[in-house]
Amino acid sequence: MPTIQGYVRKMSHKGLKPVSYFWETATYSEVDKKDLTAIESTSESPVESWIGKKITLSTNDEIRCLHCGKKTKKSFSQGHCFTCFTKLAENDLCILRPETCHHHKGTCREPDWGLKNCFKKHTLYFANSSGLKVGITKENPVSNRWVDQGARFGIPILEVESRRDAGILEHFLSQFLPDKTSWQKMVVGDPPHMDLVREAGKFLNHLEKNEFHSPPESKSKLVWNRLDLKEITEIQYPIDSYPGKIKSLKLTKETPITDTLVGIKGQYLLFQSGVINIRSLSGLWIEVSA
Repeated sequence: MPTIQGYVRKMSHKGLKPVSYFWETATYSEVDKKDLTAIESTSESPVESWIGKKITLSTNDEIRCLHCGKKTKKSFSQGHCFTCFTKLAENDLCILRPETCHHHKGTCREPDWGLKNCFKKHTLYFANSSGLKVGITKENPVSNRWVDQGARFGIPILEVESRRDAGILEHFLSQFLPDKTSWQKMVVGDPPHMDLVREAGKFLNHLEKNEFHSPPESKSKLVWNRLDLKEITEIQYPIDSYPGKIKSLKLTKETPITDTLVGIKGQYLLFQSGVINIRSLSGLWIEVSA
């Protein structure tokens, strides 16, 4: 395995049985004395070939913003400088809580970005990662989202015309079941079996007994397209074994990580002594060697 260096991105992937992962990095070049930067190149390397090997992750603690490329002492919203964190619509609170979308009020940070990303069809789904959870995504196929979350099984439930509409339904259902994955449970083994078709049918019937409006000042009823509940997707991950401890490993200049990689699940590298979430390190300069 050659040594890999660069500013890391979340791992990309393809396939489902099993998932194939790719280590994503970027390098930058200085453009002028004002520290304006440009991406020089990006590269990807297959990760599952590392499984079973003792690898070392090290860093110089240098971070570059995922959006503008400038150096930043601290990462905000998983890889952004403070300026991009406060200015970009993708970092607004409504991305985490889509039911609070305020585009219709004329206060979106980037109205054109909102129209392109939020006003397109979204899918509401059930997944089994650390147990039953509800979620939404605009990704196609929906399974891309499930892989990032480490879900073993998933099923699309319904489709709506905007992220806000999906968020309203997700927010309602989150009163009765989780909308987040417990990473501690996800990285120690497969979740207990669950009949997703039965659970989806039960909650869909519950949804249809209620009336939802979008936006709240509108009297028009929210409309959704109920999907076929037979399309359960199973996902298999490249895992030799699970870690012996539920421990989140910390990577800094003073604390490199050297351990045997035993698997990959979601955006987590699974080592014998613990796990590390690569997405949370986005923008950090990392060197990987075996």
